[in-house]
Amino acid sequence: MNWTLRFTGFCLILITVLPLVSSGKWFIRWWDFPRLQIAILLLIPLAISISQICQAGFQRETSIWLCLLSGAIVWQVSHIVQFSPIWQREVPDTLGNSAQQKIKLMVSNLDYENLSPDRVIDQIEEEQADILLLIELDRGWNDRLTSLRSAYAYRHELVRGEGLGMAIWSKLPLESTETKYLISDRRGSLWAKMKTESGDLVNFVGVHPTPPGLLDSTGETRRDSRVRDAELIMIAKEIASRPNEPWIVAGDFNDVAWSHTTRLFKRTSGLVDPRIGRGLYSTYIAQYPPCRCPIDHVFVSEGFTISSLGRKRISGSDHFAVLATLSLPATRGVSPSIQGNDSKDAKEIIQEGKSDAEERGVR
Repeated sequence: MNWTLRFTGFCLILITVLPLVSSGKWFIRWWDFPRLQIAILLLIPLAISISQICQAGFQRETSIWLCLLSGAIVWQVSHIVQFSPIWQREVPDTLGNSAQQKIKLMVSNLDYENLSPDRVIDQIEEEQADILLLIELDRGWNDRLTSLRSAYAYRHELVRGEGLGMAIWSKLPLESTETKYLISDRRGSLWAKMKTESGDLVNFVGVHPTPPGLLDSTGETRRDSRVRDAELIMIAKEIASRPNEPWIVAGDFNDVAWSHTTRLFKRTSGLVDPRIGRGLYSTYIAQYPPCRCPIDHVFVSEGFTISSLGRKRISGSDHFAVLATLSLPATRGVSPSIQGNDSKDAKEIIQEGKSDAEERGVR
């Protein structure tokens, strides 16, 4: 076995197991993202190892590498296989004759550095969504989208630069709205209660936590995942404390659906993921298909059904928009499914996130 194969295999196995390390360091948490890509790359040394065994017969070193590479592939695939049509759907389809009210949601990261914004208004208008969650909404975008405002009588906005802005625009009345700074005073989450045609109230939360690996204000240090993780778990705990209400949580989580944090968020909150059993719907990086990962999410409480789920290319943005047509639940609520050390992990994640925010002086 040549050294190139040894080195390549070792590196791929190393980044496969790195996310098992309990650390918020960005250079560890980053390897949560490209599991599909790593699994595909692992096929190369695996194929070479099989070829060598076919030519020279079983040799101890080659056989060991074959087992390690196979195990790494299985481990990576085990995280993403549920996001395929072979898996049972977590959110059922809306029946064709259903009388339930439908809500069309569009989650769009506009990209505050977008260099070609001219087509974006038309692309948003084409969808005629009932609810828009606009991410990275700064003053420039707020001015450009003025013509869209007439279609959305109810709005809750946080207009800020540097990709920190966000807004909920709704055709449904917003009974109450709030911006919550759960961990960092730089990034808020938007909370709203929407009133449906039948008079029911649905909670909506828009999120855009800090991405791991982002350079901080000094331009020298990269942020780890602790503030992001803490914000998501705090939102999950708030949802779990109100188990008899319907919920929609959407946004750019800056985290993939299969990471430990997102799975803990789901178990703690009791929310379900409409992509399970349907597909990955990878949204970032839009310009580079081989590198895409699903980091823009829509989670709902039990009882919701879904008529359609998809993506839409947004001109100049590095994210696809997420489109989901949801039917309101006949029954409502969440059923958190805490397992093993989940409560302890959640408590530690929140404490670490608060400590990190204090160290950086952003709380």
